[in-house]
Amino acid sequence: MEDHSMFQTYIIGFIFLIIFYYIIKRPRIGANEPPLVPYTIPILGHTYDYLFHTKKLIKKCKEQYGECFSIYVFGRVMTIVSRSSLNEVFKSHDDFDLAISEMIPFHLVFEHSGGLDKVIHINARVAREEISGKFNIYTPIIQKYLLKGIDKWIGDCKEPKAIPRTWSMFNKITALPISNVLVGEEAASHDDVVKSLGDLAFDLGPLVAIPPILAFIHQKLHEFVITLPLRFGWNPISHHREVIINRIKPVIEKRLNEKKVLGNDYKPYNDALEWYMNRPDFDYTNSKKLLFYIDALFILTFGAIGTTSRTVTNALYDMAGRPEYLNELYEEALMIDKECNGSITFSDIEKMKKLDSFIKESLRHTDETLSLAHKVVPESFTFSNGYTIPKGRLVNLFMSDILKSKEAFGDDAEEFKPFRFVNAKSPATKVDRSYVVFGGGRRACPGRFFAINESKLILHKVILKYNIKTQNGNIENKVYIGPNTTPSRNPLIYENRK
Repeated sequence: MEDHSMFQTYIIGFIFLIIFYYIIKRPRIGANEPPLVPYTIPILGHTYDYLFHTKKLIKKCKEQYGECFSIYVFGRVMTIVSRSSLNEVFKSHDDFDLAISEMIPFHLVFEHSGGLDKVIHINARVAREEISGKFNIYTPIIQKYLLKGIDKWIGDCKEPKAIPRTWSMFNKITALPISNVLVGEEAASHDDVVKSLGDLAFDLGPLVAIPPILAFIHQKLHEFVITLPLRFGWNPISHHREVIINRIKPVIEKRLNEKKVLGNDYKPYNDALEWYMNRPDFDYTNSKKLLFYIDALFILTFGAIGTTSRTVTNALYDMAGRPEYLNELYEEALMIDKECNGSITFSDIEKMKKLDSFIKESLRHTDETLSLAHKVVPESFTFSNGYTIPKGRLVNLFMSDILKSKEAFGDDAEEFKPFRFVNAKSPATKVDRSYVVFGGGRRACPGRFFAINESKLILHKVILKYNIKTQNGNIENKVYIGPNTTPSRNPLIYENRK
């Protein structure tokens, strides 16, 4: 009898504990905030639907509450915006880096950079001035190493060849020319340099793969647990840092010696490393300063190789499932190839109108439900519609809503029409209120010109060399992971053009 009474006491105590926890964790919404969408599961809120039925959840919420509303996921309120509110976020906030840092602890991974915000303005200049700004100079070297990579990882396909892990393979192919652009041909001639720069983004995957379950208790608790290995000395980029330092130090010494000997006759190298070396505070003999620039290089790499290879991979799957459009792209590629005799120039890339349109349509159909999260800092923000978002709130952007807006793209906005932009004077690099895959406002991605032009060059070479199709002849679906997507993981079939 006494044991039964004790058991009842424990049960009652546990129930009161749950009720108390629910009360203190219940979201509190201010009077002028966007409406919080009601939910039926205490504590969990909208988390389940956010993970497994994201598109349905967010679309339904927008239909009921308009373009600005809040949901409760992983123990916190998240505000979702779209259309005009989305562009207000781009225009008014420079806090994209803070939102990223909540998913990937940049301040610990890239410990020598002092955090993403410390180097983002430097890398924006590198991307704009050195990388995108000199694409016409880089075109021959990119072409050279792309062909080398295609021959190495795809090769001769006299007989149809099924190649798995398309994104991983094109990440390797993309890493080859980009490594040469980042650190120069001498350093990039080492396979370990190309591998390290190519693997960097994928090696950070485990840090974002753990669902933030502990955030139901407190956001900082989740961050503390996932960063424990980092705090005890493990870092997924430590090996890459050693590789790059060992390979670029001799290159730096060689260039500095050339400057000393040649003086005004010294001809600067065209790569990001040279740009970093010309910074007034660059000093490779000072370990702290050298490590700062190594981490800056890694952050630049993180946003360059993986995203470009993802764009190429998605476009390839979109082509492979639509042979009638692939044939049209081949005809355009063949005409340009004959005109330039196989040696593509920047002006030839600009002639790839159908391919550019195809890439833009592919980017429009990545099917990301939410993307480009921002964090409201340093104080609360009020939209033109009167809603106020408090300081510290995470704001996520309803990406698919604006990218498939009928007002912007017509009644067929939901359809995949690969050549809809051919005569629209709207290249894949152009950022506007309805095409926000590269962000918007002052912080629109400065490397998008390089990324799109390199993607066109890669796809041009692949289309010329191979006929590509899916295994089952159908259009492949993306892999959905909560509000985000990755390219299909099924093999593609490659066969030499006759």
